[in-house]
Amino acid sequence: MITQIDVLNVLSRVGSGSHRDLVTRSTGRAVRTSIEMELASITGRAVVVLDFSSVRIIDCSCADEIVAKLLQSSLAPDAGGSTFFLVRGLDDHQIEDIAEVLRRQQLALVAESRGSLTLLGEVADQARLAFQRICARGRAAAADLAADLAWPLEDVNAALDELAHRRLVMRDDEALYRPPALPAPEQCPSVT
Repeated sequence: MITQIDVLNVLSRVGSGSHRDLVTRSTGRAVRTSIEMELASITGRAVVVLDFSSVRIIDCSCADEIVAKLLQSSLAPDAGGSTFFLVRGLDDHQIEDIAEVLRRQQLALVAESRGSLTLLGEVADQARLAFQRICARGRAAAADLAADLAWPLEDVNAALDELAHRRLVMRDDEALYRPPALPAPEQCPSVT
């Protein structure tokens, strides 16, 4: 299941609909709380796309309140289901700010930028390389990645374990790994 959330629409609901800036911790908290209420009914494995396309500014306090805290709560041991977050529609400055917030908290997530997927935040170099190779292939088994990267299978499995544990890749029933990618827009239910 893929759920797409237009962050500007959420901001309009919880605050002033006349601006496109995510600034102040209280604004970020209100936006996150609204998003959490929308996501409360999701069960099982789901990809949640946070669309920042119409947002002009997101400061570090809002990035912390919205993005980092959503990630932290989804990764908590008592969190039900498997939620994979993907962000899109970020400009270069927003990417830098969100990546810095995530690095400080040793978090990471997948971002769609200019038609490709990348990891933002704190990720080990081997895991980052494995992620890039998975994206290039679309999906891959550990043995395929070991051959592509010329790594021992144990190193590939360690990188895949890190990526899967942090919900940066999805593992299917056939032991194939893939990024939490976005299908065609008409296939994405929209949450506003």
